Amino acid sequence: MKAVIYIRTSTLEQNPENQLEACKKFAINRGYTVEGIYKEQISAFKDIERPKYTEIKKLAYKGEIQAVIVWALDRWVRNRDTLLEDVTILREYGVKLHSIQEEWLEAINIEGSLGKTIQDFLLGLIGSLGEMESQRKSERVKIAYIKHKKEERKYKKWGRKNLPSRVIKEILELHKKGKSIRYIAQNVTYYDKNKTLKTVSIGSVHKTIAQNKAKID
Repeated sequence: MKAVIYIRTSTLEQNPENQLEACKKFAINRGYTVEGIYKEQISAFKDIERPKYTEIKKLAYKGEIQAVIVWALDRWVRNRDTLLEDVTILREYGVKLHSIQEEWLEAINIEGSLGKTIQDFLLGLIGSLGEMESQRKSERVKIAYIKHKKEERKYKKWGRKNLPSRVIKEILELHKKGKSIRYIAQNVTYYDKNKTLKTVSIGSVHKTIAQNKAKID
């Protein structure tokens, strides 16, 4: 019997080799002859065009293969309705969809209407769980982005205040006299909003000089 292996990864960081080896081993154990290995790095949602995925289904429709082997069902497709539709159509053409991760799928490959009913139910359940997980991931990304933007605005709003103009002027005058940044930081003082006497940090001295370089020159 002829089979093909379908490997899908969604990002360039994922390494498909482990998936591929497991699929090859499964094919050998089941007595399949692997006619082709198809790899894609793309989303599995139904509105995204996947050339290799489409090519495999065409092979099934032509009767050129008897099985499709995937690492996990969500590698084949994430959408519940599309998963059920694909399994049903493949079954009509005598093609089985095998999943390495979903071993229960092999256990319920029962012939007849009872097997079809049980399989459809479980596939629908797994598809729904896959959709929910995908939606949760999407929501987590959105929440993280919103939090990042809020933190960014907060930083801009509550970040370090500009030095008083008197302090800036004093820093520049000392710099013109050839005083080192460390010397300036140790000798220039000012009062903050709480009336606490503070010295200027080395970073603030360096930043002030850099921002007023044109005036110094």
